[in-house]
Amino acid sequence: MATDTFLRQLSDDGLHLPEIKLHSLEKLQRHNYYARVFATAMRKKWPQLAYVGLYSGAGRARVVPEGEIVETTAMSVLRLPDPFTHYIFVDSDPDCVSALKQRVAVVPRRNVQVIHGDVAATASTVRQALPSYGPGRGLLSFCFIDPFSTDFKFDVIRQLGDLRMDFLILLMLGWDARVNFTRYYEDTQSTRIADLIDCPNWRAEWKSQGSTDVVGFLLRKFNEAMVRVGYLPAPESALHRVTASGKNVFQYVLAFFSKHQLGQDFWKETLAGNSDQMGLGL
Repeated sequence: MATDTFLRQLSDDGLHLPEIKLHSLEKLQRHNYYARVFATAMRKKWPQLAYVGLYSGAGRARVVPEGEIVETTAMSVLRLPDPFTHYIFVDSDPDCVSALKQRVAVVPRRNVQVIHGDVAATASTVRQALPSYGPGRGLLSFCFIDPFSTDFKFDVIRQLGDLRMDFLILLMLGWDARVNFTRYYEDTQSTRIADLIDCPNWRAEWKSQGSTDVVGFLLRKFNEAMVRVGYLPAPESALHRVTASGKNVFQYVLAFFSKHQLGQDFWKETLAGNSDQMGLGL
């Protein structure tokens, strides 16, 4: 598989540009690589391939402090050589939604729906937006979940997880969960961690285990939640940790889940991709 990950530097088109940090480029690279492997391998085996982007953003972003403008996942996934048959994007930011709608409008021959709304409340809308399926009209989907914090409700996955759908999920376990863990633990009214890992009694389990490995604990509980809704357990190698560029400060985990070993094999290939050939040289 070619290492072209469609990570392009672009000029300013005058539309809304969120800001991202340099370490976010790895997220974009890994996502783009997997989406290409998935779509190319599956296009002749499934008549319908759907892509779902939750917290989809504006399709472009400015890297700070470098200043370069790059194409983000919602636009790069539209330019795959073997495209998906349907695309669904969801974001709660009206500026991102408006900009994305204008940007996707110039991409020819793509079946795209952009939904404005809270991701936690739009799972049913996403299901309605997916194409109908049945004998002779099989549907395979890939969902990328890209929140800015741990404020994500596992129930969204539960509502979509009965479908044939792979998930790539950004878990903000460094810059949020680990940094703020004591506050979340001590605030017994906070449901943020419980909602994320689908474990209402997580405080008691954390206290009883006697460990100080916050990230390991949260990954284990998230893995268990995915298994409960029918996914293969993700091996440690599938839980890819990303650090801030040049600082070796842990930021987030890219966690991949599939119901089929082939999906895990595709993700393994993605992580083995040559990082030196995937970047922009920023």
